[in-house]
Amino acid sequence: MKGWLLIGIGIWWLTGISAWARTYTDAEAHAAWTQLQRQPITEQTFRKTCDLIQDVGQTNLPLAYEWLAQYVSKIQKSVNRRWIHILLINWGKAKESLNHYDEAEPLFRQARQNARGIPLLYCHALTYTVQLYYDWGKPDSLAHYLTLGEQAARSANDRETLALLRDFRGASRIWSDQREAMRADFEEAIRLSADLPDKNALFMARHSLASYYLTNPQQQVMAFDSLLELAKDNSLARNPRFYERTTVYFRSPRPTVLFKLAQLNLLLTDYENAGKFADMVYDELVRPNPKAPMVPYFNAEMAIIRVYQGQIKQASVFVDSSRRQFGGAEAQIPYSGYFLAAGLLAEQDGQLAKAADYYKQSLTKGLTSVSFSRIPLELHYVRALLRTGHYDKARQMLAPLTTAATTNQYSAISLYYYQSLAELNKAQGNYVRYGQALDTYHAIRDSLTSLNQYRAVQQILARVRIRDKEQQIDRLNAENEARTRQLRRERLFYGAIITLAVLTIGLLALYVRNRQIRSRQREALQQSQLEQLEKQRHIDLMQGIIKAEENERLTIADQLHNEVNPLLAVVLLNVSSALETVAPDASTTPKLRKAQDVLTSINSTVRGISHRLTPQLIEQHGFRYAIEELAESVNMSGKVQLHTIVVGFDKALPLPFLSDLYRIVQELVHNVIRHAQATEATVEVIEHDRHVTILVEDNGVGITTNTGGDGQGLQTIRAKVAMRHGQMDVQRKSDGGTLVVIDDLELPENGREADRSAQSVN
Repeated sequence: MKGWLLIGIGIWWLTGISAWARTYTDAEAHAAWTQLQRQPITEQTFRKTCDLIQDVGQTNLPLAYEWLAQYVSKIQKSVNRRWIHILLINWGKAKESLNHYDEAEPLFRQARQNARGIPLLYCHALTYTVQLYYDWGKPDSLAHYLTLGEQAARSANDRETLALLRDFRGASRIWSDQREAMRADFEEAIRLSADLPDKNALFMARHSLASYYLTNPQQQVMAFDSLLELAKDNSLARNPRFYERTTVYFRSPRPTVLFKLAQLNLLLTDYENAGKFADMVYDELVRPNPKAPMVPYFNAEMAIIRVYQGQIKQASVFVDSSRRQFGGAEAQIPYSGYFLAAGLLAEQDGQLAKAADYYKQSLTKGLTSVSFSRIPLELHYVRALLRTGHYDKARQMLAPLTTAATTNQYSAISLYYYQSLAELNKAQGNYVRYGQALDTYHAIRDSLTSLNQYRAVQQILARVRIRDKEQQIDRLNAENEARTRQLRRERLFYGAIITLAVLTIGLLALYVRNRQIRSRQREALQQSQLEQLEKQRHIDLMQGIIKAEENERLTIADQLHNEVNPLLAVVLLNVSSALETVAPDASTTPKLRKAQDVLTSINSTVRGISHRLTPQLIEQHGFRYAIEELAESVNMSGKVQLHTIVVGFDKALPLPFLSDLYRIVQELVHNVIRHAQATEATVEVIEHDRHVTILVEDNGVGITTNTGGDGQGLQTIRAKVAMRHGQMDVQRKSDGGTLVVIDDLELPENGREADRSAQSVN
């Protein structure tokens, strides 16, 4: 009863085959999984992980389930309800499609809880819940969620979900034999979905009407033949990845219809057509993915078809393949179709007792949910019992099948039922009933033969009509081809002339365009050269100014150090000598001592000015020592506590470059002292391989944003930084204070060369 759902919707691991699905080895799959789990969760990585899980599920379903469980736990922490919905729905329908209903139930419950408040997702979760309880055969739960689902679909104005739920409601009426209500439900589902752009719900409704409401196999064949045309619709003919759709749908509508046609032709004992349709199903679903979980099931079904067709060797190949793919002991194979195929082959070999045992085992394996054959398994067992002499057991098994035989009077079910009943009555000596059963058997056989002959004749006539139309089309095509050749010759002639003219014009236009492009390129190059020269001139000018300033400082420093300092020292020496010769109580003593103190202070001040004008400490003790001395002199003031970090500067660098660095740091520190109102400041000077970084920060009031531009000191620093091709950024910190970052100050070439030479020597 639910075979159409399992074939058309449920077996998503099998029918999820597409042109772009990938097959992984175990090593490749684990490597891809590990790599994806290390990446942050984005829409792209989410889809890649879903693709990996689905593709691995084609060949290793347990591993796909394991990863799916891990990924659901991971995604639930992201609080992305759409992602959670996709994973839960597809995990649940995977379990449901393989009849693991008790495992699917809590997954759909979680999906409903996650989707509350999101109308469309909630409708999807309810629809899959309805399908679960329909396939599980739980009418009370089914009725409850059908009502909830219809209410939610109406509230969300979701006609597709409403049509799907009405479809399930109609299918469920087969349990209570409410045929007219069933027809009304299916027709309402068709009406609701007729003008939807997505034909999924319409296809399902028409499929249900043909499967459940129509009981005449010939009418069903006609209905499914017409469905083949709808199966070509673009909204159906696709195999979406499971993040692309989370509502109930036919994954492979065409194979589903072909499957039903194979079933119906078997029921009408038209084994040739049944085999053709079964082959088409097998080619579309199984051959592209021979390692899929459902392949051993289909191989067993193909064995049954081949036995009916009389192709016993091929049937044996399919059965052997099915047994190897199931693996383990034969008695543990979980599929009744396998034991039916094995029993048919044993019966063909004359091993009747073995055939009876196989048929008996098939009855213990449950419903043959994806079987091409709709003949009750009991009929095969009865035939084996009759041929092994177990007549009482055969009659006991045959009695419950009377209703099925009379309901499907002109079908293989009725045919084999009356054949077995005739053999049973004959074996037990009841010749009157034997004759009656035999007459019914022959009448059914003749009717099916006539019907199949009629269908064969109709097929021949259809082929003849098609051939006549093809011949007519061929004649029209020949005439059109002659006219087309004439037009093509004329078009070629005129086309050649037009092409030549267009080519000439095009070449001329290309020549003009190339000249324009070259002209613009020359202008751009000249402009670039002018800008480069202007920039270089500006840099040379700045270097000259800075060099002049540095020379002036050196001159002033030399004068202070070499001329003023010695004079002050002589005066101080004379004052000290005078103090030694004057009596302690003389009136001039305080004045001399005051003069001595003033001279000492002046001497210290002049020395400090000299050092600031030219940091001789760099030349004498190195750059690091000069920076530390600067910090010590600032810290002695007690106003600001200055911390220094100097990294590198162990190799010799040109003194002008180090002086520039020192001036920059000195100016930034003086800005902190004069303007920042800070209590602490930090200076970092770091030498890299090719450049130097300077960082100065304080905890003061912070630089204001509306000062109207940099002061003279910052402008000078920016000029020095630009001259060294560096970058300077001054910003106010969020917690107060100012941060100055100077980066990419180029090291002098001779410094780098000296460094490389030292490395090569080492």
